[in-house]
Amino acid sequence: MRPDFVTPELTPTLWHLAREGVTFENHHPVFLSATEVNGTAIATGAYPSRSGIVANREYRPEIDPLKPFGTEARTAVRRGDELSHGHYLDRFTVAEILQRKGRRTAIAGAKPVALLHDRADRESIASPNPNLYEGQTLPTNLLQKIVQLQGAFPAVEKPKTKRDNWTTQALIGPLWEREVPAFSLLWLSEPDYSQHETGLGSETSLAAIKGSDANLAAVLRALEARGVRDKTDIFVVSDHGFSTISRKIDVAESLKRAGFNASREFKSPPAKDDVVVSSNGGSVLLYVIGRDAGTIDRIARFLQGEEYVGVIFTRDPVKGAFTLAQAKLHTANPPDIAFALRWTAEKNTNGVPGMVFSDDPNRSAGQGMHVTLSPFDMHNTLIAAGPDFQRGIVDPLPTGNTDLAPTILWILGVKPPKAMDGRVLSEALLNGPKGKPPVLNRIERLETRREQEGFTWHQYLVCTEVNGVVYFEESNGFTTPK
Repeated sequence: MRPDFVTPELTPTLWHLAREGVTFENHHPVFLSATEVNGTAIATGAYPSRSGIVANREYRPEIDPLKPFGTEARTAVRRGDELSHGHYLDRFTVAEILQRKGRRTAIAGAKPVALLHDRADRESIASPNPNLYEGQTLPTNLLQKIVQLQGAFPAVEKPKTKRDNWTTQALIGPLWEREVPAFSLLWLSEPDYSQHETGLGSETSLAAIKGSDANLAAVLRALEARGVRDKTDIFVVSDHGFSTISRKIDVAESLKRAGFNASREFKSPPAKDDVVVSSNGGSVLLYVIGRDAGTIDRIARFLQGEEYVGVIFTRDPVKGAFTLAQAKLHTANPPDIAFALRWTAEKNTNGVPGMVFSDDPNRSAGQGMHVTLSPFDMHNTLIAAGPDFQRGIVDPLPTGNTDLAPTILWILGVKPPKAMDGRVLSEALLNGPKGKPPVLNRIERLETRREQEGFTWHQYLVCTEVNGVVYFEESNGFTTPK
């Protein structure tokens, strides 16, 4: 959900909520600007380098030696926890922290990313901390009760409004049956799905936005009916922004034509210098078997001459690239190369700015995409209102998805077990933490380049910083002839 789609006509409920509370006009996802990455950032208050999730699709041979896997998939989550002794995510989530303090939580998501917020197995239907994710539940036997009350989880439809409605009703009905917990999370699938399918500004996408606003209204009515509306703080946040595909490309084929043994998946275990291509739509991760520095350098050098490449990050320093560490992507399971695809500020056929290349095999030109470092993907929606927030203000400071977890825990009076990467949004609170007031410390533009035969490769990365918290504004790359 892009902030420029928050209007009185499309989102009357959200628009009114913003007038009651705080609009964060310079809000950011973490990079990669993808769902699972930012779902984790919202849950943990951590950059990908600390949470352990850098992409929607990653390659970890101990989980699947032949191909990348979806980081939100239950089988991958369970295998990851098994291999890491419960540390598939390297940081505790808000739900986990609160549960350890004896506070109740409820998670409800129309998408499987909700599993990452609270993934512990539980069997008793009497569990005080339910998780409903894409029509499945923890504890598993809770699903039967929900289905008896409101029918089965709807089949896939276009748009996915019925799934969102079903999930919303499950949260405010059976999941809130006993009481409204200390912390609830509702994750809707729209307008993400419709914008991917039909592009930004389409009739279907605009209808999907209205549908999500209606579900917000249903939640507010439920809080009012239970007499807790004036005691409840509400955050409305999107995981990322959005763009429109200008052109579809195939990175694996491009690398093959250049002489690299690249593939999206293998039929047998890969050999040294084979390249696993993990597509994430607007960004691509490359894993070089054996991690030969020469091979990695040659791939980076090749990519710097390709028109679809925006900005390149590498595990180890490579000339003309930034490092994974500079993008907060240096995890225990890093790719050797991660690159965002190139973007422009041109408009789509509906007049919405922001066009990108895409490596998603299932998407075509004119459909929606994100996961780049364009300002259209890297600026998303955050509006908050409630008894702990100031009323009717606009916060101009940079903020990010990593700031939600520390802010929520501060409001609830719970100290996180480890320091979080985000900050408490004290400038928006009536009684925030004492100490150094938040200020914009710096705006920085990092640049690097590489001389090649016939051209020079350039790339840049613009960052802002507030009280030590870094936010990525935009990044891109280009060539100039010699």
